[in-house]
Amino acid sequence: MADAQSRNQSYQAYAVIDLQTDAPKGALIDAAERALAGYSSDLNTIRPIAVQTPEQPGRFQLQNPLADSRLSALAAMGGVSAQSFMIATCDGAVWVANLTRNISGSQNMRATLCLFPYANDQRQGYHLNLFVNDTAEGGGGLTRRFGRAVSARLVGTPQEFTERMLKDTVVAMETSSGASAVLIEGEPDIPGLAWKR
Repeated sequence: MADAQSRNQSYQAYAVIDLQTDAPKGALIDAAERALAGYSSDLNTIRPIAVQTPEQPGRFQLQNPLADSRLSALAAMGGVSAQSFMIATCDGAVWVANLTRNISGSQNMRATLCLFPYANDQRQGYHLNLFVNDTAEGGGGLTRRFGRAVSARLVGTPQEFTERMLKDTVVAMETSSGASAVLIEGEPDIPGLAWKR
């Protein structure tokens, strides 16, 4: 039956947020981890030791772990874009969080957040980088569509959920440190943070 076919839609998002503060990194990290705990099925964090604080904040890099492998070629033959395998790496970050949210028949989200310190003559603080790979599932039978409709009414669409996760994390970091967050750049636009540009 045509209307019972599955239709998946994937999108990626990123954001770079400046948090100017002289608060210790632990205050921001603890607040972020508390905020993220309610948004993920699986949350893994690491707090690498920063030997020296750079004058300019670092930035995440995107990599395809399957590049130049047979798996990448097989995925391409199956119509799967290499973009869906991209992961963010956070060299130089003082905190890295990897989280997933899997809701069968609705959403499969992978997100990476990196916290990069900086200090120079003009200012000091952190850049919070976020990269999200999100697949929203569509189509399917009546039961799946009804389940998605109920879920959307309760927690919003997958994209709205992701935007709310980032906004709540940033607000928690601001509150814990007295920082003023400014969205430096991001794509697509994140309505909850747009006023901070």
